Amino acid sequence: MTMHRARPFLLLFMIAAFSSSQARAEEARALVTIGMQRLFEDVKAAYEAASGRKLDADFAATADIVKRVQEEQAADFIIVSRAGVDRLIKAGKVAEDKTFVAAQSSIALAVPAGHPKPDISTVEKFRAALLAAERITYTDPGSGGPSGLHLTKVWNDLGIATQLREKTKFPPAGGFVGDILARNEADIGIQQFPELSSYKGVEVVGPLPSELQEHIEYAVAIPANAIHPAAGKNFVEFMRSPQGIAALKAKGLDPR
Repeated sequence: MTMHRARPFLLLFMIAAFSSSQARAEEARALVTIGMQRLFEDVKAAYEAASGRKLDADFAATADIVKRVQEEQAADFIIVSRAGVDRLIKAGKVAEDKTFVAAQSSIALAVPAGHPKPDISTVEKFRAALLAAERITYTDPGSGGPSGLHLTKVWNDLGIATQLREKTKFPPAGGFVGDILARNEADIGIQQFPELSSYKGVEVVGPLPSELQEHIEYAVAIPANAIHPAAGKNFVEFMRSPQGIAALKAKGLDPR
């Protein structure tokens, strides 16, 4: 091909490459804790339509996300537990006025669909249900997940840590208790409401007794090194819209 004939093709290639680069530049990046993954996946398309900005997200435990942000991994906004955001504020990686509490979650108990639902209306009945179950599953406390850490304390307080250890199956890193229940690999699963609600093959029995409950706040935060800081603000505005509030409530979250 002669040079003058090649020029139009080269020009088209350069235009395409520039357009692709611009599209990537306009794509916002989020780091989202596993506790909010199912909600986030549900609202992503609606958020993109409302904001006009494409969104790429990685999902990980709050502790992992905090570590990534501390190591300067780029993110336009993060969604983690309020405790995780507080650590980043203390480290100077997130400004306090760039943090927005979005919702509060509680911990719930669920069973495989069609299985009998135990009575967990009191602490003693909850304890008895756990001891009667042949297999249980909940978030591995080693992952740093807030529900797993809290339940470890609950088992110790109830004096049943040893009995439960022998019949517990933890989900893999980044996995869901709901997957284990849906495969009928456990009789009882305990995790935060949004990770269990609307999960095919899983039926939520209800929240833990109030004496054992742990309410976890989730916040959207904009790191100091965000390239598109407006993306985080847009997401907060979307979650506070009627559509966002409905999505939060549908997952068992209490909008803030």
